[in-house]
Amino acid sequence: MSTEVKLSDELAEVHHLLTTVGDYLPVDERPEMERFREAGRKWSGQFPVPDEAVVTQAQGFPGLTVTTPASRADRVLLYFYGGGYNAGEPYIYRGLAARLATAAGAVVHLLDYPRAPENRFPAALDSALAAYKSLLATVGADRIAVGGDSAGGGLTLALLLKLKAEGIALPAAVVPISPWTDMTVSAPSYTELADRDPFVSAAMLQGFAAGYLVDHDPRDPLVSPLFGDLAGLSPIHIEVGTEETMIDDSRRFHEKALAAGNSSELVVVEGAPHMLQLFAGIAPEAAESVERIGSFVRKHIG
Repeated sequence: MSTEVKLSDELAEVHHLLTTVGDYLPVDERPEMERFREAGRKWSGQFPVPDEAVVTQAQGFPGLTVTTPASRADRVLLYFYGGGYNAGEPYIYRGLAARLATAAGAVVHLLDYPRAPENRFPAALDSALAAYKSLLATVGADRIAVGGDSAGGGLTLALLLKLKAEGIALPAAVVPISPWTDMTVSAPSYTELADRDPFVSAAMLQGFAAGYLVDHDPRDPLVSPLFGDLAGLSPIHIEVGTEETMIDDSRRFHEKALAAGNSSELVVVEGAPHMLQLFAGIAPEAAESVERIGSFVRKHIG
C-alpha cells in the first residue's frame, strides 16, 4: 500500500541527502561495518555544529558533553545515538545535541555506548545504565531526561524498564525519536512504506538485529521494549515521521504506554523521513521538532 505525499522543498532535500549515504562508502577490502561507519562520519558533514556550542569529553562515562549559553547545570539530557546498535557515534550528533541543549536549556551528554557486532547485548544497555547511575551521583533523577533516536530511542525505553526492575529512580522525562521498539521487525509499516522511506529498510534492521542479538530472543523487553510491562514509566514524548518504515514501532509503543496508564505524547510529522531531527539546520520541520522536544524536557525537569 502506498500513498503519495507532497514534500516541501526542504524535506525533499532531506530525503535526497538520506539517499546519498552510499556515495560516501570507501571502495576497499575492509569489513562492511567498518566501511559503513566511516561513511557515516564523512556524511555527517551535513550536520554543522552551531558556533555557540562547547563540546568536551564527558566525565564519569565515555562520550561527549555539549553545552550552549542556554544550558543550565541542573538540567541534564542523556542522549543515545542511533545506528542500529552497530553504527553511529557521538561525533555525528554534536550539532543535534547543541540544538537540543538550547531548546531544553540543558547540558546534553552523548553516551559513547559499545557497538555491535563487537559488543553484543547487553553491552549497550549496561553502558546506558552505568552512565545514568553516574549522573545520579551529581544531580537528582527529577533533573534528568533521557532520549535517543532509532536504536538509541529503543535503548532509552529499554533503560526505563531496566531501572524500574532494579528499583532505581526513573528520569523525569524520556524523549525517544523514531524509537526501534520491536526487534522482530514485523510491523506492517515495514512493507507498506518500503517504497517511501529513503533510508531504512526491514533488511537493514534485520542485519543490525542479528549483529546485536546473535541468538538472543528478539522479544526480550530489554531489546524490544514494546513487549515489556509498561506500567509506571516516566512521561514520554515520541516524534516520528510519516515516511518511516519504522513508524509502527512508535505508534504501537505509544498506544501500549497509554493503555498501561502512562503519560505519553506522539507527534507524527507529515512528510518526514527517519533521522529528520539531524537536519534541523536545513528543514524547518526538523527545527520545530527539536523545539517541541526541548519544551517537553523543560516542562518536566524544571
